[in-house]
Amino acid sequence: MVITIRSRKISSGLVDVLMHTLDKEFVPIISKEPGFVAYYVIDSGNDSVTAISVFEDSTTSQKSNLLAETWISEHLGHMVPGMADVISGPVMVPSHLS
Repeated sequence: MVITIRSRKISSGLVDVLMHTLDKEFVPIISKEPGFVAYYVIDSGNDSVTAISVFEDSTTSQKSNLLAETWISEHLGHMVPGMADVISGPVMVPSHLS
């Protein structure tokens, strides 16, 4: 598994609008991608949001990163000026609820 974490500043006061748009429009797209495991977005405070995506391998993860950046730019550019800070890597210590 590969996890990617994207953090970015958003325009002031738009967290709820952004979350709603991601939930209704982006999640249905990314969740159909090959290798998809999970996608989460949190309000990081101070007009920042952080998205966490989990994919089966690096190939599908990299493809989803491009998809996310392109979709965000095309559909939410006015809400998210600038690029995201991105970290990504393979899961080295997995843990699951029993």
